[in-house]
This record gives sequence, structure tokens and C-alpha cells, in this order.
Amino acid sequence: MRKYLYSFKLYLLASLQYRFDTVLGLIMSNISMLITIFFWIIIYRSNGTGEINGYSIADMITFFVMSSLFRTFILSSGGFEISDMIKSGELGKALIKPHSISMFLYWKHLSNALFEFLKQFSFLLLVVPFFARYLTWDLSVSSAVLVIIYLVTATVISHLLWLLLGMMAFWLEQAQAVMWSFAVILNFLSGMFIPLDFFPRWSVRVLELMPFAAFSYIPAKLYMNQLSVAEGAYLLMVHILWIFVLMALNQMVWRAGTKKYSAVGG
Repeated sequence: MRKYLYSFKLYLLASLQYRFDTVLGLIMSNISMLITIFFWIIIYRSNGTGEINGYSIADMITFFVMSSLFRTFILSSGGFEISDMIKSGELGKALIKPHSISMFLYWKHLSNALFEFLKQFSFLLLVVPFFARYLTWDLSVSSAVLVIIYLVTATVISHLLWLLLGMMAFWLEQAQAVMWSFAVILNFLSGMFIPLDFFPRWSVRVLELMPFAAFSYIPAKLYMNQLSVAEGAYLLMVHILWIFVLMALNQMVWRAGTKKYSAVGG
């Protein structure tokens, strides 16, 4: 475990070296969030009502602000990296090293996620004064604890899910094209584009039980106290079960893939 924590520390320190890239990436990554906020402010003002589908303007903006913060814990890069390693032949070198490739990629990209979270949080501290009257501030202690646990759970689920997709490169020539397509679907089903409450009522319950809901939708709802602690705890148990399911699927696909793998690159 010590070697993974050491690599976590190294990659975190490496992220701090490129200050200009950090500032530029921070600005670019938040343009879409700011556009979304202005978009919803215009909708609420033109609609003439203080509520849309159970969301006040403060609820809606808080939801997207929190979602932009929580989505930094989605570890998708490991899947793209394992795909590159398979196609380039670099996986052969990694296989002989005395560590778990999955664990190594998890801690590596967790350090990047933590750095992105700190950047995003710093940015929000700068812009929150301009939107303070549009935000809700009702987070309870019990909900805060659940939110933190959900974010940790989201890192594991997203890592395993994207690693599973990345291993499609064992069989597909254009695995990354499929992965990018999946990214759009995942963002939609995790509530990043629009809260899941806007879907038909019968489908919301199903979507809450899917692993993607832990990425931003459920933590944001807990933050806004629109999801009870009991309901949040129940859904947490479901998502922890998803971790074991995804671990089993990863092991099965990994064994099948490495049997087929030939480290010739291309």
C-alpha cells in the first residue's frame, strides 16, 4: 500500500508544477458551468414562476454548482490509459512490474482528481459572492458525512467502470471512440446536464440505483437536503454493491483479455 501512496504523492506534486496550465484549464473547465447558470437564470426570469419541476432557482443553480465540484472525482482517465497501453504494447512492461495495474492507476488519477477538486473549489470561492443569493446553504452534518462517503465511492465506481471500458481495447480497434460515446451517455444519466428529477417519475428510481447516480446527482441532492439521510444511506449500500459487481467484472474481463493479449503494439 505504501508504494501506491507514494505514487499518489508524486503525481500530486507533479500536478502543482504547471501553474499556467492549471489557470488556463480552470477557466476553460468552468465556462460551461457559468453558461449553464446564466441559462437557467434567464429561464426562471422568463418563466414568471419561482419553481420549475420542484426546483427553485436557488436549488437549480446550487445543483449545477455542486455537480461541477463533485464531478472532479470521476476517475475516467485510467480507462483511456489502459486502452493506450494495450494498443501500444506498453502493457507488456506494466505486467512484469510488482504492483497491481488497477491500483496504480487508481491512486495516480485520484491524485489528479484531488488536485482538480482543489482548483474547482478555489474557483467557486471566487465566484460564489456573485451568486450567493441564488444558492442554498442547508447542508446538515449527517448529510455532509454521507456526501464525503459518496465521493469516495464515486472514485472507486468510476475507476472500475472506465477501466472495464478501457479493456475493450483487447478486442476493439477503436475502443476509445466507444468510450467517448459512453462518456456523453454517462454524463446525461448521472444528472450532469439536467437533474434526474426531470425524467419520467418511473425512471428516476431506476436511474438512482444505477452506478452513475453516485457521481453527482445523489451527492448534490444530499447537499440540498432534498434526499433524506435514510434514503441516501440505502442508496449508498446499493452503490457499494455495485463496487463488488464491477470488481468481479473487471477480474473476468482482465483474465480473458490478458490471455488474448500480444504485446506487439498497434
